[in-house]
Amino acid sequence: MIRAIEIKNPSGRVIRGYLDRPEDFNGTVVVYFHGFTGNLTEHGGMFRDFSRLIAKLGFSSLRCDFTGNGESEGSFRDFTYDTLVEDARTIIDYALDLDKKEIILLGYSMGGAVAAHMAARRPGEISRLLLWSPAGNLSALIKARYEKAPKLDNGNVDCPNFELSKALYESLSRYDWRSGLERFKNPVKIIHGRLDRAVDYLEAYRYCGLFPNASVDIIEEAGHGYDSRETRERLFNKSVEFLRGREDENNSLH
Repeated sequence: MIRAIEIKNPSGRVIRGYLDRPEDFNGTVVVYFHGFTGNLTEHGGMFRDFSRLIAKLGFSSLRCDFTGNGESEGSFRDFTYDTLVEDARTIIDYALDLDKKEIILLGYSMGGAVAAHMAARRPGEISRLLLWSPAGNLSALIKARYEKAPKLDNGNVDCPNFELSKALYESLSRYDWRSGLERFKNPVKIIHGRLDRAVDYLEAYRYCGLFPNASVDIIEEAGHGYDSRETRERLFNKSVEFLRGREDENNSLH
C-alpha cells in the first residue's frame, strides 16, 4: 500500500513523500535520496519504478522530496547543504520510527553523496548503503557553475529552470562529502555508468576506496540517467541482488 506522508523538519518546513509498504513486508525499509534539482520520482521515473519492483519482493520504500524541491515546502533558492543534511536527518528519523527490522539508504547522484555522509554518521542505524552514480564531486560542480555565471542583484545565479543561491555557494565549504566514510563498515554497493558525463565513473572507485566493505559495478553503456531499457534493467538487477544479499548475476531479475 502506498500512502502520501508529510514530515516537518526542525526548521518547520514540510517534507512530502510516499511510503510504500507491501502486504508481504519483509522488514526492510529502503530510504531514497534524490539528485540535484531532482525529486522523489527521479529521472525517467527511476525511483518510482524501482520502488514498484522491490515492493513485489517485500521491500518497503520511503521516497521524499528535499525541501525546496518537488512537492515539499520551500523554494529551490532556499536550498543549501545545511537544509539538505537537515532534511536527510529528518527523513531517517522518520524511518527509524517505522515498524521495521533494518534501513537501507539508496542515493542517486547528489543523493548518493548525502546517503554516504549520513550512513557514516549513523552507522548503527543503517544496515547497508546503495549508491547510484554518487556525486562526490558535487561541490566542485556547483562552485564552478556559480562562479562562472552572471549574478543577479541578490547574489544568486539564474540557471535554466532554477535559481542557484549565494547561500548554497557559501555552504559548500562546510561539507566534505567524503570525510569520515571509513566509519561505515557495513556493506556498500556502488553502481555507475561508464558513459556518465555528469559525474565521472572514476568517482565510483574513489568512493569504494573510502569504505572498508564496498564493491563497484560499472555498467558499460550507461550514462548518468541510465536512459536505455537495457542499462536501467542492469541497474535494477544489480541493485536487487544487493538488497537481497545476492551478488550472483545469474540470479538477475527481469
